[in-house]
Amino acid sequence: MRIAVASIVYKKTPPDGYGGIERVVYTVVEALVKLGHDVTLFATPGSYCSGTTIEVPGYDPSKAPSGIRSRSDIIPEEPLLRAMEEYLEKHPVDVVHDWSFQNLYPLRHPEVPCVISTCIPPAPDYVRSNLVACSSAHAAQCGGTTKYVHYGLELDKYKYNFSKKDHCIHISKIARYKGQHLAILAFRKARKNLVIAGNVEDNLYYYSMIKPLLWVSPSVSYIGEIQGTNDHLCNASALIQTPRWFDAFPLVVLEACASGTPVIAFAEGGIPEQIVNGVNGFLCNSIEELADSVERIHEIKPQECRAYAEKYFSSERMALDYVELYHRVMNGERW
Repeated sequence: MRIAVASIVYKKTPPDGYGGIERVVYTVVEALVKLGHDVTLFATPGSYCSGTTIEVPGYDPSKAPSGIRSRSDIIPEEPLLRAMEEYLEKHPVDVVHDWSFQNLYPLRHPEVPCVISTCIPPAPDYVRSNLVACSSAHAAQCGGTTKYVHYGLELDKYKYNFSKKDHCIHISKIARYKGQHLAILAFRKARKNLVIAGNVEDNLYYYSMIKPLLWVSPSVSYIGEIQGTNDHLCNASALIQTPRWFDAFPLVVLEACASGTPVIAFAEGGIPEQIVNGVNGFLCNSIEELADSVERIHEIKPQECRAYAEKYFSSERMALDYVELYHRVMNGERW
């Protein structure tokens, strides 16, 4: 099958450092290539894959915002559209898989079989045909007949470790909606060690809430942005996640399981589809429950976490799920 994949235009695919969706796109492409498909990736300069890569001119990933907080952060996607039109006119494909935010190519070329993947809660006016969410909860939020495909990982690239150190780790952007302050309060209550990692997206939140709490919390430390999660997760006794928004299907939870590391997280968005209480972690709804779960983390076997990832979160499974949807749209189905 000939497949065109359009990535996000904010970072390289795969990304340097933080960049969850670009990493998912890369993983999908690599898994499709391994399955024998002819894949063409459209992405920002510096991107690459095992198939054919079309680097779209006009984008500078080093200058892109780390998140979209206002209309001024939105990057126009017309260069992506032009690059796809020019290339696909000469090199037609069987299906287009679009991960971009504005979906200009599918909207301008409805005659081309297309699947559109979304990774964030939908805007009120966001309506697309053949939309695919990343969790059941996410699909329900998108409404209608939206399908969903859980993310997966190239598990053979993830080391795992069943002997843990005595600290937990929180990995995400430093922003109010990620709720690091709640994690710090829980670990103050539990009197356990916590390492916080991530780039500062919200300076006001960091300086007004996180930094003051760090001053009075000697068991909690901030190490900044990290390049890759695997080594840090292998050493930690648990990954902590405290989202205060609809976190559709956080990739770092899968990365923790792949590393043999339990996850303690608030039951937001698609996270309950990633964690089974008592098997690969604990789901919580308050600071008190988070602190209690930290005390009980020894009940979770790291071996079970890795086994859970191998059963449910492989990149091959993700690619096969998408291939099924490709065939459906190629046969004329729309949802």
